[in-house]
Amino acid sequence: MKLQNNGKNLREILAGPDILVLPGVYDALSAKIAEKAGYRGLIMGGYAVAASRLGEPDVGYLSMTEMAEALHGISRAVDIPVIADGDTGYGNALSAQRTIREYELAGAAGILLEDQLWPKRCGHMAGKQVIEASEHAKKIRAAADAKLNPDTLLIARTDSRAILGLEAAIERGKLYLDSGADALFIEAPQNAGELEQIAKTFPDTILLANMVEGGRTPNVTVKELEQMGYKMVAYPCFLTYTVTKALNEVLHSLKENGTTNQCLDKMMNFTDFNKFIGLEDYNNLDKKYK
Repeated sequence: MKLQNNGKNLREILAGPDILVLPGVYDALSAKIAEKAGYRGLIMGGYAVAASRLGEPDVGYLSMTEMAEALHGISRAVDIPVIADGDTGYGNALSAQRTIREYELAGAAGILLEDQLWPKRCGHMAGKQVIEASEHAKKIRAAADAKLNPDTLLIARTDSRAILGLEAAIERGKLYLDSGADALFIEAPQNAGELEQIAKTFPDTILLANMVEGGRTPNVTVKELEQMGYKMVAYPCFLTYTVTKALNEVLHSLKENGTTNQCLDKMMNFTDFNKFIGLEDYNNLDKKYK
């Protein structure tokens, strides 16, 4: 871990030719695993943090300080940029300003702000509501003014597609960009044609697509999104879903067999995990200062 300009690093990656793939992480360990696997950036979403921290669904239970605390643990564990879910900003425009500052201090390279009505919920769930576009535009403007680091990427998110239709979501996107957002995320397009229409409407904009397995948007490939013109694609839930299934399987195996021998092939062993987590580095430092 080293001090770095996270926002600048993120912008340098986005200025390159390739789309940035963002696995969704929820704690320091999942972030470290993703970095070791070779990913150049990460995203911390409320869906995964609510599940891992509270054991609850993503329906607005988390506070801003809980999210900032989770972000701090993630960002200090890795040397790659982390984009963080700022939800609705947790209040009015002034609350959004505090959220931006707290997230930056916790290590965020980019921050999402969405236009849902609180209590918000996962963008692929039914029952969402959105605030007036003009109200969210004020939050975006306030957030842009509050940035401690001008390189921090402010990403405007709109959840209005499911409620008001695609054209209304596109108009909101235009307004939010005009209000100071650096990038745009129109949540839950319902087919590949809608993804393409968004990309064609915003050809010079940093666009984020969101792939949720079993969600409302078709799971098109990274290459297809890149060809459309998207610069970022998030997979916010797949690690959470994978861990949940894997833990369920091995726990049932132990319960049924009275031993973990049947699932050793699904685990790291003691030595390999200690090597991965950095025990050797710790031991070397311990020797240095004795």
